[in-house]
Amino acid sequence: MASSFEDVVKELNLRYPQFAPDAYEFMRAGLDYASEHYGKGEKTTHLTAEQLYAGACSYALSEYGPLAFKVLSFWGINSNVDFGKVVYNLIEVGVFGKQKGDKQEEFEKLPPLQAVLNAPYNGELDDTEDEFEKEFEDDF
Repeated sequence: MASSFEDVVKELNLRYPQFAPDAYEFMRAGLDYASEHYGKGEKTTHLTAEQLYAGACSYALSEYGPLAFKVLSFWGINSNVDFGKVVYNLIEVGVFGKQKGDKQEEFEKLPPLQAVLNAPYNGELDDTEDEFEKEFEDDF
């Protein structure tokens, strides 16, 4: 019998207690949000780390507004590196998939999570973040 998502999250929470169960719920919803965006209304079968990150950040902003970083931080997602850890924890248990060449380290190269989530409210985007945000300019 296949485990439910809730059972998988409980298992992950035991293995990785630094992340709250809500972090995994958020990531699953963020993946759906990003998938629909990049699939132009239809879910895509695979997203790059950058697409997932941009989509999930956009989702966080739409759900939590200026509190997005604080909410994610409360769940243990404090950085783009933590973001990648949650994604790869879900890959580890088979909830998310990956393709050959996908690496957790890809998340390390992305703009800092706090900067991305606070950018719409402080007006301070550097060139790197500005390029990154163009993917979701309607959402930010």
